[in-house]
Amino acid sequence: MEKEETMTETAPPLDGIRIVDLSDEAGAFAARQLAELGADVIRVEPPGGGPNRRRRPLLNGASGPEASLYHLHFSSGLRSLELDIETDEGADLLRRLVSTADALIETAAPGAMEQLGLGFETLREINPRLLYVTITPFGQDGPFSGYLGDDLIGAATSGLMYLNGLPERPPIVPGAEQAFHMASLAAVSTLLAALVGRDRGATRGGHRIDVSIQEAASMATLQTANANIYTWHGGIPTRVGLAGLAGPHLYRCADGRWVSFVIPLNAPRLWRNFVDWMQEEGISEVFVGERWTDPAFRAENRAELTDAISQLCARHERAYIFREGQRRQMLVMPVNNARDLLEDDHLRQRHTFGATRHPHLERDLVDAEPPFRFSTSPVAKRRPAPTLGEHSRVILDELAAAGRTAETRKAPLTESPIGSPDTARLLEGIRVADLFWLIAGPATSRILADYGADVIKIESLSRIDTIRIAGVQPTDPGTHDTCGVFNDVNTNKRSVQLNLNHPRGIELLKELVRQSDVLTNNFTGDRMDRWGLGYEELSRINPRLIMLTMPVFGTSGPYLRYGAYGNGVIAFSGLSHNMGRADEPPIGIAPLYSDFSAPYTAASAILAALHHRERTGEGQFIELAQVEATINQLGTDILEVSSNGQLPPRNGNRSRDYAPHDVYRCSGDDRWIAISVHDDTEWRQLAQVVGGDELAADERFATHSTRQAHLDELDTVLEAWTTPRDAWPTMHLLQQAGIRAGVVENLEDMVTKDPQLGQRHFVELSREDEPFTFTTHNQPARIDGAVPPLHRAPRLGEHNEAVYKELLGITDDEYIDLLADGVLH
Repeated sequence: MEKEETMTETAPPLDGIRIVDLSDEAGAFAARQLAELGADVIRVEPPGGGPNRRRRPLLNGASGPEASLYHLHFSSGLRSLELDIETDEGADLLRRLVSTADALIETAAPGAMEQLGLGFETLREINPRLLYVTITPFGQDGPFSGYLGDDLIGAATSGLMYLNGLPERPPIVPGAEQAFHMASLAAVSTLLAALVGRDRGATRGGHRIDVSIQEAASMATLQTANANIYTWHGGIPTRVGLAGLAGPHLYRCADGRWVSFVIPLNAPRLWRNFVDWMQEEGISEVFVGERWTDPAFRAENRAELTDAISQLCARHERAYIFREGQRRQMLVMPVNNARDLLEDDHLRQRHTFGATRHPHLERDLVDAEPPFRFSTSPVAKRRPAPTLGEHSRVILDELAAAGRTAETRKAPLTESPIGSPDTARLLEGIRVADLFWLIAGPATSRILADYGADVIKIESLSRIDTIRIAGVQPTDPGTHDTCGVFNDVNTNKRSVQLNLNHPRGIELLKELVRQSDVLTNNFTGDRMDRWGLGYEELSRINPRLIMLTMPVFGTSGPYLRYGAYGNGVIAFSGLSHNMGRADEPPIGIAPLYSDFSAPYTAASAILAALHHRERTGEGQFIELAQVEATINQLGTDILEVSSNGQLPPRNGNRSRDYAPHDVYRCSGDDRWIAISVHDDTEWRQLAQVVGGDELAADERFATHSTRQAHLDELDTVLEAWTTPRDAWPTMHLLQQAGIRAGVVENLEDMVTKDPQLGQRHFVELSREDEPFTFTTHNQPARIDGAVPPLHRAPRLGEHNEAVYKELLGITDDEYIDLLADGVLH
């Protein structure tokens, strides 16, 4: 079907929702995304503006509160209220604003808002329906809750940073502040789950939502550093650089540019396509031997594969390798930078980027458009970032006339005590027919399942979910029920078998859709239509159905049927090129990062659509292209190229805003500590700890500009101090001195040494008849102090009888026939 033809000009899904935003950089992406979904997001800024307005890069080198590209990007679509909440008058005005709001987001240190008389307990007395979101480095409780942090510290302490970079060099922080992005993504999805629960009367409405940056970033390690690698086998994954876990995935082409080129070990069709290509190129005849069809043999002899792929890429330019590889249905992707993305034909045809007029700048700015595409409640046209206090007078006038609105938001819904199990059942009664497979999709539906939705995973032995068998196993061999990664992304679900290549399988899916609220898939863009399962057909069966499709490239455009794994999505979307050092290949993020960030975006889209349906009764089709969701996490990269004409520098761990901002070697093998200093006062505190008065008085390091000019000398001084020291006590020493510092944690640290993660983030699950446990990530957000209860992932087809007989009403005889005919396979 032509999805664009079904679009209607109605309000966006969060129309009518008001968010009070008190956040700094840690919550900036959350505010932007909520505004994209249609909420009225009011950023309350202190006199002179908040920290986002002072962040680099700057528009054409200008200065002032309106020149920061960081602000112009992250504040897009927001309204600005300049207000000093530390005064009695300002605090009183904020309380009046909160009385008209649905939610508040803040990033203050734990307890800071309470000291101002603006904490959750106080504000919920004013507005019992208030959803109060906090985003902090380590959460509201636990031994590290009072510790300072930022994106660098979040990436370091989460285990994400340790995996990135070349093995002989220090770990590398992900580009564009991905720890902040992950925390914001978790905040939005949890806030929307609570909003839907409030809509449906599942809880009393008001909740405190506690998001930990450390825990949110740790979700991205779920595959590459799955906790069970250590708990089952004592393994500690480390940086592999270009070597890769199963061979390199980056190769340089004849024009000096790079591609991501992956041949999955357990993909016979892709292997045959690769062999055919090599033979046509005359590169190698050796791969035609029978032994090369064995994935284990290929893994043991990957050096020959690497050599062949290197020869192939060296013969041709990147564009040819990309398109020819995809024509042969190979997993080949270009390593794009921001300029490549702006010039890409597919992204142009899909209007992935758009220009927004900024009247105060007297120019248009081109940036990434929202990744959500809703058929019934499309996102509104993007509005420019506000000038400081631009909407203050309008908002004050609204408050003066807000009596009716304030009263409607004061009324509580059903009462339930804080921390009760009900707060983790926000989506109870919502049923999801789940066709997701691999990681990005199942991690999406896991969010819904963890918050109480009945997620029925639909799978088949005829095309088994690869992640059931590709990953860490407790024993050798394991089974398709025991993979650690599968068990981590499929908690709280049910599983049924269904062969969609059988006509009766299609009929049964339609029956399940009739009784479901949501249908999900992450197949290539037109796969569902080719099965006769497009949205037009299914919406006739169930007009209230919300259907989300999550292909790599979307449902239209030249790359419609192109495929990729997570590392290819990362490469294409710019996240490989925007990190690392200028003198190194663009190896990017070691984990398949988009597989863990895109799920929160997708879950938020579904939840926003559910909120819209609660108000209107309308179902809808949602398209979320994984590359577009990932491009939206590039921060200011697109703006910097489109506005300033410059690619962001590849600075390794260094920052244009902070100095020092890097990792430093500690005692032991591959041990590191991250240190980040935000201003001159913090530098003097660090200098006193490291070198006393002499270092504090050193003029080379006295100001931000002089520290930036002498970074090499500064790093030498700091590393001389850290090298003989153990990382953990050094972290505690610096934190106690008011310095942002964190151990660059490896998997052993995460599982056994970090009391914060140990108390809050990891949980052990088991099956009664198995002699081992699965160590699983909790959701990185607490609702009223509680995480959703987790139940172990399902065995393949474990719930066949319960779903087909009890839910769909199939008789015993019919059930036997379905088994015999290979429909339930």
